[in-house]
Amino acid sequence: MAQIDEIRKNSIEKLEKIRALGWNPYASRFTKQHSVAQALTMVGQEVQTAGKLTSIRTHGNITFADIKDVTGDIQVFFKKDSLGAEAYKNLKLLDAGDVVGCKGVVGKTSTGETSIIATEYMLLTKSILPLPNEWYGLKDVETRYRKRYLDLQLNPHVKDIFIMRSKVVTLLRNYLDEHGFLEVETPVLQPIYGGAYAKPFITQYNALESDFYLRIAVELYLKRLLVGGFEKVYELGKNFRNEGFSRAHNPEFTMLEFYWAYADYEDLMKFTEEMLTHVIKEINGSLKVESEGTTYDFTAPWERKTYRELFIEHMQLDINEYSNEEKLTKIVEEKKLLDQKVVGYGQMLDELYKKYVRPHLKGPLFVTEYPLEIKALAKASEKDSTKSASFQLLLNGIEMINAYNELNDPLDQKARWEEEMKLAARGGEDYQVLDDDYIEALSYGMPPTAGWGMGIDRMVAFLAGQHSIKETILFPTVRPEHVLPQNSAPAMPAQRAVITPSAQLTITRDIALNILTSHLKNRNLINHCKAVEAVMGALAERLGGDAALWKMAGLLHDADWEETQSDPSQHTHKTVKWIQEAGESSEELINCIYSHNHHHNGYREPVSLMEWSLYCCDELTGFIVAVALVRPEKKLASVTSDAVLKKFPQLAFARPVDRAQIKLCEEKLGIPLDEFVSLALSAMQGVADDLGL
Repeated sequence: MAQIDEIRKNSIEKLEKIRALGWNPYASRFTKQHSVAQALTMVGQEVQTAGKLTSIRTHGNITFADIKDVTGDIQVFFKKDSLGAEAYKNLKLLDAGDVVGCKGVVGKTSTGETSIIATEYMLLTKSILPLPNEWYGLKDVETRYRKRYLDLQLNPHVKDIFIMRSKVVTLLRNYLDEHGFLEVETPVLQPIYGGAYAKPFITQYNALESDFYLRIAVELYLKRLLVGGFEKVYELGKNFRNEGFSRAHNPEFTMLEFYWAYADYEDLMKFTEEMLTHVIKEINGSLKVESEGTTYDFTAPWERKTYRELFIEHMQLDINEYSNEEKLTKIVEEKKLLDQKVVGYGQMLDELYKKYVRPHLKGPLFVTEYPLEIKALAKASEKDSTKSASFQLLLNGIEMINAYNELNDPLDQKARWEEEMKLAARGGEDYQVLDDDYIEALSYGMPPTAGWGMGIDRMVAFLAGQHSIKETILFPTVRPEHVLPQNSAPAMPAQRAVITPSAQLTITRDIALNILTSHLKNRNLINHCKAVEAVMGALAERLGGDAALWKMAGLLHDADWEETQSDPSQHTHKTVKWIQEAGESSEELINCIYSHNHHHNGYREPVSLMEWSLYCCDELTGFIVAVALVRPEKKLASVTSDAVLKKFPQLAFARPVDRAQIKLCEEKLGIPLDEFVSLALSAMQGVADDLGL
C-alpha cells in the first residue's frame, strides 16, 4: 500500500501543476469525431478521437502512447517538432489511466504500425490511482466482481461477454415482439411474495406501515393480466431471492417470463426450439455451441425424457413405485441417499433429482412430466394426474427454462397452497404461501394458458462458456467490504430461517468424514472438526449462508493437521488435494479452508463471511471445550455463556487460544462477542453426544 500511496501523492501533485497551467483536468465535453476502430482504417486522413491512455513511453524528442476506447486501441505518436516545445514538455503530466483526446493524421511508423501522428492533444480526465496491472494485477475473483470498472478495462474478454448479453436480450425481446407478445412491467415491491419456492428479502414500507417483499418471481402478476384480457404478455426484469450463492445462483438475477393464452406446454416446447435456435444462430453463427469444453448441438428437435424415465435411468428408482412421502422416506433412509432430513414428498424427490440425476444431463434436453407436488402452480397432465403438464430445458446440468400449463382452477389452486402451508408447519423449508387476492383473480376466469421462464444470466453464461453466472452479471452480489454491525442497523421484522442445500458441492458428508478419519487418528481433533462444523452451520443460518457448504468447510478445515503440524506452512494444502481427488472443485470451499491458516501457508487472509466465520469460530470451539473440561461434570450441558465469558479475559486459562482472533467476530461478522459465544455454545451443545461431551 505504501507504493500506491506514493503514486497517488505524485498524481495529486501533477493535478496541481495541471491546474496551474490553466487546464481543466476534468473536462465537460470533447468532440469525438471518430472511434479508434474508424481511425485505424483512415491512413492518410486527419482524425479526432479520444480514449483511455493505457501506456506512455518517452524517448527524448518523441513519445509513444496507446489509447483505448470501446472499439479497440491505437498507438499515438507525439513529436516535439509537431506539438511545439511547451505542449511536448507537458506530456510528462500524463499517466496511464488518464482519458485524453487527440487530433492528427493517421500514418505508419517505421515499424509499420498504424498510428496517429498527433498535432494536438487534450487532457479530459486525470486519474489519481494507477491501473491495477501496474502494481498487483486484477486476478482475485471477488475483487474483479467488486471493481468491475477495472475488470472491464484490464480483461477485454469480459467486455465481450456483456456485449453478447445485450445482444441476447435484444434478440429475445425482438422475437417476442414479432410474435405478438406485449412487454409489461409489474411490481417489484409486493405485499405477498409468490410464484416460486424461495425466501424473500423483506422491507418496511413506512408510508403504509406494512412489510413488503422484493419479488421472487413475476408470475402471479402476469397471470392477473391474462384475467384482465391480455393474451400474450412478457416481462424481462430483476427477481430477488434471499438465498445462498453458487455458480448458478445470485440473490439478484434477471428473468424473462412470458404467458400465452390458449397455448399449452407442447406449443411452448416448439416455440422454445424456434426462438432459441434463432438467437443462438445470430450470436454464434452456428447451432453448435462450445461451452466449458463440450459441444452442444441445438439442431431441432431436441431430445425429450420424462422425469420418471430419468430417475429409472440414473438411480434405478421408479418414482411411481414410491408414490408418497412414507414410501420414499423409507428407501431414502435405507440407502442413506440424503445427508439431511427433507420434509415433503415433492421436496424429497427434488433433492434426489438435483443430487443424482440433474448433474448428468448435458442437453439440450426437455425434461417433462414433473410430479405435481413439485409444481404448485401447474395443471395436472391429462395423461397422468400425478404428474404436471410441464417441462424444463436442461443444459450442462442446469435448469435453463421452466414452463407448464398454468393452473386456472381457483379451488384447486387454493387447496394446493393450503397443502404447502401444512408442509411449512411440519418444518418444510421450501413452500409457497397462500395469496388470497390471486385466488380471487382466478375466480373471475383465466383462459387456458401456458407460462415460460428463463434465467438470462444462466443462458448467457452457457453461450459465453462461463462456469459461473457471476461472469455475466456486471455487478454480482458480494460481501460488503465493511459489514455494518447488527446493533447499528434499523430493526427489521423477523424472517423465517431457510437453509438451502448446497448447489455447488460434489462430495457428501460421508465422503468428508472418510477423509477426516483416514488422516486424523486423534479423537479430540476429529471432535474439534465436528464442533466447528456445528458452529459453522449455526453461523450460516445467522448470516444467510449456504449451510451445507459452511458446515463442510468446518468439518474439513483441520483434516491434515496430524500430517502437517511439524510444518504449519503445509497445513491445508494436503486437505485441498484430498478433496480435489474426491472430485470437489468448489472455489468457496477451497478458499475457506486455505484462508483460515493464512498466517502460515502464504494464502490471503479471509475475505468472505464464510471465511471469517471459520477463522473466528475455530479458536472459540476449543475455548468452550476447555471451559467444559474444568467443570465437575465435564459436559457441555453444564456450561453457560456467562461461564465462558467469565473465563475469556483470564489469559492464564487456555493460554494458547487466540482471543483476538475470536473477537474479530464483532468487526468482521457484525456479531457481538456475547452473542457469538452463545450461538457457538448452543450449536456445540446440540451435538454434545457426538463430541463425547
